[in-house]
Amino acid sequence: MLAGTDELTGAWMRKFGLASISREIERAGRTGSGLALAFIDVDGLKEVNDTQGHVEGDRLLRLVADALRANVRSYDVLVRYGGDEFLCAMPNVTGAAARDRMDAIAATVMEADERYTISFGLAEFEPGDGLEELVGRADANLLEARHSQRGE
Repeated sequence: MLAGTDELTGAWMRKFGLASISREIERAGRTGSGLALAFIDVDGLKEVNDTQGHVEGDRLLRLVADALRANVRSYDVLVRYGGDEFLCAMPNVTGAAARDRMDAIAATVMEADERYTISFGLAEFEPGDGLEELVGRADANLLEARHSQRGE
């Protein structure tokens, strides 16, 4: 199990995490149960690394991962997707409930350190979805959210 986790954040590393999300997608398709996927981005991590150093950037990543774990269930799938990105698959959760959780996570991050924020996009499983489709919709929703925040 330790070989599959990111040592900095404690989240699943991409390969292992995506395999776990694929299993949740298969289960949702087989049982008709709900599944929500969040695509989470740590806002401004590159700037933090460039101006405050990588130690502070690592602290920010741990802060976000801790906020995620504090607000999701132990069996939700948390994945370090990229340098500043996480995925979180939440079985038997509606889009509205997933949004409430992600809003709570964003608030937890800001309460811990008001300099830092996260952005997120959500997608709900639809029959016939595979991993690419679900992740793609969550990513597209993240991009839409960012454009809305900027007033574009």
